Amino acid sequence: MLDVMIVLLIGIAPPILSLWILHRTQSHYRQINLVIATPLPLKLTALPPADLTYIDGFGYAIGKVSCKYNARSAYLRCAVNPSGACQDCCHYDSL
Repeated sequence: MLDVMIVLLIGIAPPILSLWILHRTQSHYRQINLVIATPLPLKLTALPPADLTYIDGFGYAIGKVSCKYNARSAYLRCAVNPSGACQDCCHYDSL
C-alpha cells in the first residue's frame, strides 16, 4: 500500500510542480506588464511650425502662401520641395 502511494505521489508531483511554476511566472510577468503599461503622466504636444498661416475658407497652411508651388496644406509645405524651407528656394515663384 505504501508503495502505491509513493508511486502516485511521484507520478503526480511533476505536473503539480509545473503548474505552480507556471502560475508564479505568469503572475511575475503580469506585474511587469502593469508597470510597463502605465500611461505617462506627461502630455506631449507638438508645436506648430513657425510659418503656419491661416487662409480664410481653407484653414491652415505652412510655408509662404504667396508661392505658386505652395501645397496649401498643414502637413506638406511645398509641391516641389516638400521638406525644404521657403527661404532661398530656387523654385519660388510668386503668384
